[in-house]
Amino acid sequence: MSDSPPTMPLILIAEDESDTARWIAFHLRRNGYRSAVARDGLSALNAVFRRKPSLVILDRMMPQMDGLKVCRLVKSSPVTQQTRILMLTAMATLENKLEAFQNGADDYLTKPFEMRELLARVKALLKLRAGEAPLLPTVHRCDT
Repeated sequence: MSDSPPTMPLILIAEDESDTARWIAFHLRRNGYRSAVARDGLSALNAVFRRKPSLVILDRMMPQMDGLKVCRLVKSSPVTQQTRILMLTAMATLENKLEAFQNGADDYLTKPFEMRELLARVKALLKLRAGEAPLLPTVHRCDT
């Protein structure tokens, strides 16, 4: 039995803006995470099935395949459905957010964003994944 520390989770950054992807990857590395980058939706989907990341930071508007479709396909597969997805996008309306959650997103952050908030959300989502806790609270009927 090995005494080596467990491998840090892999985070896939699915982002077509190179500067944004590099900036996120830099801060993830500084905080002890491993990361990989996909520049379009189809590459992101392939990377999820090939590399099995614990978390995907997913842009909504990408070439080849949009983030909503990537999210829906990842969450509909038994192989990848436990992968946490943080949608990171400039699309900021309530309808945009609700649509992302309806397609399986676990969290939603709008651009522009603060890196400290992104890192806090990453940490929270990885904790949830580690415990495989349900993300949604039990709905209780309220008779008032």
